Order: sequence, then C-alpha cells, then structure tokens
Amino acid sequence: MYYYKMKLSLEQMEEYVNNGRAIDATMGGLILGRSHDDGGIYFWVKKGNYYSLEGEVEGYEYILNFGATDFFEESSKRFHQYEKHKGDFEEYFPISHIKILDTRREIEPKFLLFDDNKFSIINKFSAKGYLETIDKMNKAITYKIIGDNLAERIFHNTDQIEIKFYDELEGFVQINQSN
Repeated sequence: MYYYKMKLSLEQMEEYVNNGRAIDATMGGLILGRSHDDGGIYFWVKKGNYYSLEGEVEGYEYILNFGATDFFEESSKRFHQYEKHKGDFEEYFPISHIKILDTRREIEPKFLLFDDNKFSIINKFSAKGYLETIDKMNKAITYKIIGDNLAERIFHNTDQIEIKFYDELEGFVQINQSN
C-alpha cells in the first residue's frame, strides 16, 4: 500500500526500475495506462536522497519535461484547459513518432519517476487534441542537471513551432515560438 508523501529510498526505486516496476519520466511523453477511475498511475518525485509519492496521473495525459515546461509555460497553460476540452474520451493509438511512457502491467501500473525539477501535466482531453504540437514542444527543449538546483536548457530543434489553440472569443489563435 502506498500513501501520499510516502518516502522510498533511491536504492528501492532503482530496484523498481531494474525490475520493470518504474519508469524514468523526467524527459516527458504520452502516458499509456490506467485512468483515474481505474486507480491511476502514481508518480514519485526525487527529493535529495529519497523519492516522495506526490500524486497520481492517468493514461493519455502528457508530461512535458522541465525544459519544455519552462520555455513553453504560457502555451502549456493554454493547452491544459480541462473545461474547454473535456467530453467523451475514447482511447486511441498515437502515431509512431510520439514519445510514450507505457505504464501498463497486469498486476499494477508502473510508477513514474521525476527528479525534483518542475514538469507539466497536460490533461488527456487537451493532450489528444494537441498531441503532435505538445510532443514537438517536449522534444524541442530538454535539460541537463549541472549541479544542485541547477539545470541547463538543451535546444534540440531550432525550427519555429506553430502552436494553435482554440479561444472561444477569438477562434483559433496561433503562436509562433522559436527557441
């Protein structure tokens, strides 16, 4: 049994990774796995010399890595508008180039592990509608830890990313963001 803010050692999590019970999710991707209604997927955040259980995500949500979260902060907030995008949800097969975090297992879903940097969670409704753009954002900018509480952005793609979202007052709005 696991509970919020529960702590596990780095060694225990390394064993979970080695045994296929946990996935390093620091670089983001589309989550495949259980919905919240079916128990969800726990995520743990590294806090120095241990991991802390910080919450639950669900299948088809998209995790943006720290670099993309930081650089595309305003855009990711616009994508993550649950009320605008909610509705009936049907599972789908993402196209092959989408980065996947597959948590599915017969017994219990794999845990997702994050370092102590920030990341964004895009709800499954918004992720489905903007999947290719969100995935491009996630792959365009990552990061490298360079010291305690220090990270360096790494730009993988210097092309302009067209970010389109729907605004009820303005219709489709496009933001062209270059890195």
